[in-house]
Amino acid sequence: MLVFLLLALLPSVFSLFHSGFYGASDDMHVAWLYEMDRAIGSGQIPPRVVPDLSYRFGYPLFNFVFPLPFYLGEIFHTVGFNFVDSIKIVFGLSLILSGFAMYLLLSEFLPLVFSFAGALLYVFTPYRSTDVYVRGALGESLSFVFIPLIIYALIRLFKKEEYSLKNISLYALSLAGLILTHNIVSYMFFPFVVVLTVLLYLISNKRKVFLLSGLWANLLGLIVSGYFWFPAIVESKLMKYDAVFNFVDHFPTIKQLITPYFGYGASVPGPGDGMSFFMGVANIVIILTGFVVAFLFRKKFSRLEKVIFGWCALILAVSFFMMNFRSSFLWANLPLLPYFQFPWRFLTLVTFVSPLFILPLKYLPKIGKYVAFGMAVLSVVLNVNYFKPHDFLERKDNYFLERYIPKEESLVKYREIMEEYLRLPKGTEKRPDRLFPELYSTVDFTFEKVSHKGMVDNYQVIMLENGELNVSKYYYPGFYAKVDGQKATIIIGKPYGQIALKLDKGIYNLEIGYRETNFRLFFDLLSLAGFTFAVLCLFKGHGRKNKN
Repeated sequence: MLVFLLLALLPSVFSLFHSGFYGASDDMHVAWLYEMDRAIGSGQIPPRVVPDLSYRFGYPLFNFVFPLPFYLGEIFHTVGFNFVDSIKIVFGLSLILSGFAMYLLLSEFLPLVFSFAGALLYVFTPYRSTDVYVRGALGESLSFVFIPLIIYALIRLFKKEEYSLKNISLYALSLAGLILTHNIVSYMFFPFVVVLTVLLYLISNKRKVFLLSGLWANLLGLIVSGYFWFPAIVESKLMKYDAVFNFVDHFPTIKQLITPYFGYGASVPGPGDGMSFFMGVANIVIILTGFVVAFLFRKKFSRLEKVIFGWCALILAVSFFMMNFRSSFLWANLPLLPYFQFPWRFLTLVTFVSPLFILPLKYLPKIGKYVAFGMAVLSVVLNVNYFKPHDFLERKDNYFLERYIPKEESLVKYREIMEEYLRLPKGTEKRPDRLFPELYSTVDFTFEKVSHKGMVDNYQVIMLENGELNVSKYYYPGFYAKVDGQKATIIIGKPYGQIALKLDKGIYNLEIGYRETNFRLFFDLLSLAGFTFAVLCLFKGHGRKNKN
């Protein structure tokens, strides 16, 4: 069955085999993968600060932006793929692996035919195509893999009447995977995971086992991903808060959600969007049919099935409300919610729960499996033509590096793009607008670069008068300076928030470097230990019998 599922899912990725990259809205990911490669090459493990963005002032990109899709891309680049193809492989995996993840989840409740149908419906949904071929939303696309895995592992923990380190580890790694894959989807989905956990606890026959297993699983997942999310939260106060898009402008209408339409344009204020917010014919039919059949055969549902179905209905209701302009008061007042920017992001959760509405169909006498399979086939037939870009532009690595990586020979192209997606450090009054020398000053001085190794640069500096010496790097915790081997005090220069030093007239040996702060290093080691433990438990699959 899994081989047939793979074959059935392949049409969703055929267009990714075309040469070069297409015209996706978020095309900076190729350049960001290049920066990931540069950061790792400089010896940063884990990579946080990238060297080239913002006119080479650098940026703590992977301290705040989801790193896992780029880790995967870096693996493929390391074995020989170029940056464009590495990104496309990650997109392809997001579609194929998400289908298998949904199949795995549904197989906990349904016969194989129903699970097969649900997996197809999960992938061949208009919003999935929009994510990959229109938006180019790398992190959000990959998040569809981890959402079903989290719920699958949670269900397995519920069903077990013993402590299972294997299932605890599967849940923990899936939760960590989601957090490292997309900050916003994690924040959106996790409250619903908590709700489901509470509901399962209430119906559990082994409440203590389930409660302790769930607590350990969540704690381990947060530990594994802690090196990313905890410094990101704590250090976000060092950055200027800025949401590029105003959520008020991006509420989809009910008509847009239920009317067949697919477009390659953008999300704009008002109902004239060129982008599709259509849920999908098969998805709508499955949801409506699921509600009707659930009502008719509700007495046949097990307690677990009632909880799952009710939970899915809750997600659907909340998602529809949050996508409606009447929820504006929540968007304006709930912490971090405006950072979502696009209320239609809740289509992620609608897409996830749609296949779960197949669950009641197994109680339809004789025809249930045919209805489910028919809807899956319908979703493929109606939507497969959406799984391709508007144009095969065949853009290679150089196109993106010239647009997003500043170099003297391509500054005209670099200036055509806006780096508004980069939140500036708080000490920055304005963005750099040109390339600067590595060291510069308003007073007379000369310098010679003596060495460069990893994230450490050494210079000989001759100050011809007293003054401030600037390094063309944003100051961020982890950067340090040594003058003649002694630690020097860094001041935040103006107007760019750059590294600056006060030096008297004289000759100096200057060292500028970057290393993990003790705060981050603690969480790096903690996450590494948690990851190692989780992987060992997952593959060894040990369990401990409940003695209560």
